[in-house]
Amino acid sequence: MNNGWISIHRKMQEHWIWNEKRIFSNLEAWIDILMSVNHSDKKVLIGNMLLDVKRGDSIMSLDSWAKKWSWNKSKVRRFFILLEKDKMIVTKSETKTTRLTVCNYDSYQGDRNDSETIVKRKRNASETQATPNNNDNNENNDNNEEEEIVVIEIQPTFEQFWDLYDNKKSRGNCEKKWNKLKQNTKEQIMDYLPAYVNSTQDKQYRQYPETFFNKETWNDEIIIKTKDIENEKRNKINELANAIREGQRNKTLNIEAGSSNG
Repeated sequence: MNNGWISIHRKMQEHWIWNEKRIFSNLEAWIDILMSVNHSDKKVLIGNMLLDVKRGDSIMSLDSWAKKWSWNKSKVRRFFILLEKDKMIVTKSETKTTRLTVCNYDSYQGDRNDSETIVKRKRNASETQATPNNNDNNENNDNNEEEEIVVIEIQPTFEQFWDLYDNKKSRGNCEKKWNKLKQNTKEQIMDYLPAYVNSTQDKQYRQYPETFFNKETWNDEIIIKTKDIENEKRNKINELANAIREGQRNKTLNIEAGSSNG
């Protein structure tokens, strides 16, 4: 199944398998954001400034995110821009830091009003409990404790690809091909797509999406549009012609000057 939800406990961030030294993928970075933002309103002191940090917010700096994910600061900034374009987060510069807000944060937490599995935040002894470790008896006895469970829809989704590609043909076949792809391939495609779409703003030069999948175009270099190549060639020819005319004019002036001196 490619639809549905999974729940991940925040204590996963304390587990050795999560803290393994590595370079984070986009997916891991997104999950880390969801587990790192505040699950309740707080006040945080930075220097001499007291900041209100709301539920679903973080005020970690770009440098701090980069250190967590083994990225550089520029890559973090580009990733945040990508998330903002997809309306997943909003960022705002604050003194000495960056405020990050997860859009629709509650949709990753509360009950789902459809046929999918319902994940409850209130743990009750009489209910089925979602816990990270069934042997953790101390937590299981805290029947009235409110438990934060992060509910995650696996990203990127086909809808995100389809909207960004913006050449809507053979949707059914394309969605089947998308669902067969590995997660890292989907991430590679979404990293490649903005530049590809920008290089083919004239859609007659953009492949049909099914062809894009069949040819695995995301492995190719971005090709300059034919129209741009023609314009570049035309400009070079004009520059060369102007240089030749200028040279001929200078030669004529030199000959005339020599005749006058004679």
